[in-house]
Amino acid sequence: MENKAIFKNIMPIQVRFSDVDIMGHVSNTVYQNYYDSGKVHYFDKVLPELDFDQIGVVGASVKIDYLKPIFMKTKILVETRVAVLGHKSFTMEHQLVDACSNELLSTCTAVLVCYAIKEQQSLSIPQKWRENILAYDENVIVK
Repeated sequence: MENKAIFKNIMPIQVRFSDVDIMGHVSNTVYQNYYDSGKVHYFDKVLPELDFDQIGVVGASVKIDYLKPIFMKTKILVETRVAVLGHKSFTMEHQLVDACSNELLSTCTAVLVCYAIKEQQSLSIPQKWRENILAYDENVIVK
């Protein structure tokens, strides 16, 4: 993931005491929770019609890179965007950034599949979702 991508969806994350491991930094198992919070924040803003009763998304792939440690008192931001928009899936990019120094701490790429909850099968991304994503994020690759 290039750091030159434009992230409009930015959310502060509070590092909790329980996030920190015996070595004094945020455990790598917690990073996914931070990225999931970024996804929910993005969905609330860009895809408010996503309801998880009828049509939702399921994860197909996640890749996290841990670039620098995050400590208890580090003020962090999770930044989220859609980078690739396919027919049934889309790829989200996330990054964790130190809010004080703007230093890049971690990156994540996640592929999500549009999913019919009751039918338990993938389906095409609704046109309204596509329109909302393309209107919000810049430089989205459409496949």
